[in-house]
Amino acid sequence: MPPPVKETFEAIDSPSMQFLPRQQEAPGWRLEEDPLVLRPGNLVTYLDHDAQHFLDYGVVDLTVGKYTATAGSGFANAEIFRFPDFVKAFGAYSTRKVAGINFLDIQNESFVRAHSLHIWRGPYYIRITGSGNGDSVKALGAFIADKMPPAPGKPAVFSFFPEQMRVPNSERYSAESGFHQRFLGNSFQATFDSGGQPAEGLVVPAASRAAAAQIMDMYRSAYVHNGKLLDPIPNLGEDNFTAEDRYLGRAVAFRIDRFVVAFSGFGDRQKLTDLAIATDQRIIGTMRKQLVSADKAVEQAASKTPATTTRPPWAP
Repeated sequence: MPPPVKETFEAIDSPSMQFLPRQQEAPGWRLEEDPLVLRPGNLVTYLDHDAQHFLDYGVVDLTVGKYTATAGSGFANAEIFRFPDFVKAFGAYSTRKVAGINFLDIQNESFVRAHSLHIWRGPYYIRITGSGNGDSVKALGAFIADKMPPAPGKPAVFSFFPEQMRVPNSERYSAESGFHQRFLGNSFQATFDSGGQPAEGLVVPAASRAAAAQIMDMYRSAYVHNGKLLDPIPNLGEDNFTAEDRYLGRAVAFRIDRFVVAFSGFGDRQKLTDLAIATDQRIIGTMRKQLVSADKAVEQAASKTPATTTRPPWAP
């Protein structure tokens, strides 16, 4: 394996540099050496196979600072991944949410797992590995995140999902796949608990209605070849299907405009149907509000336009 790339911030600059504490600026921590800034082409030399995950979300650069505790034997490796926008940063961060994590109160969202701290903050994903006394690693992460501009909230697509049955902080954005299917990538996902029955849901905002219809056909075909289709649901979306398979589980999927929505689980199909219907209604409501807002904008523009007249401009 090639040796790590030795690029200093004097050679390559990044906006992330302003967020890394210098010297002993962060209480309890001392910066050991000049930070590194790595461009996408050099990520493999530093992250090995893990680099592809960040490249899938269009990472702009990675800034790394190594710290030593000023008391005791603690150490921390702080990595700031910078992305073009907060949605891609959320995706790179959120797909790392697996079992055995505890969420923290650092905004926009954060969690801790064994020996690592993960923070999503606007267009940045902060990952800190190491150990220290008490909550010192968390304090270092909070110190860094506090300097960053926050995102206005989670991606707006999540508002399509019903909130009542959604598991808190389960939202994810995956560029790679959904339900282990690559054609369901670029999807916004969440976990639900419907009366004690777990289920997974996703929304794929396709580029067009035709693209959404193609995704629906591919998902439907997966069940045709491996399981069986069940009766469709009346008045759900513009197209829908229900299906079941011993390995893929049960599914309820529908398309409305350019959005593909699907729910999957191994429990009662009716629970999945209820989630799908609730989501369909929320999407319709959102579209209706957008249409009303567009109509109002047109009316306001028309009211500001001078009325047409045949009077010459020089006439009183």
